[in-house]
This record gives sequence, structure tokens and C-alpha cells, in this order.
Amino acid sequence: MQEYLRIALERLATRPTADAWLKQVQRRKRASGTKVTAEQILSSRDADRR
Repeated sequence: MQEYLRIALERLATRPTADAWLKQVQRRKRASGTKVTAEQILSSRDADRR
């Protein structure tokens, strides 16, 4: 149990903060130049369900 907790805490400590993660996502999104609307996402999702 101690080993499991140590590993879990180490993993948690190396993860970026929510702010840092969001900034990374925003940078990648800008760099890709791809724009997908919510309507397009939902339409694609629903097409797989038919």
C-alpha cells in the first residue's frame, strides 16, 4: 500500500496545474489552426449512432 501511495503521489506531483494545462491546450489549439464548432462535433458523434 505504501509503495502504491508513493507512486501515486509522485505521479500527481509531476502533473501540471490546471492553469498550466489549459495554457498548453490553448497553445496547441492556436498552432493547429483547426476550427471545429460544437455543431460539427455533435453532428459527427450522432452520425456514428445511426
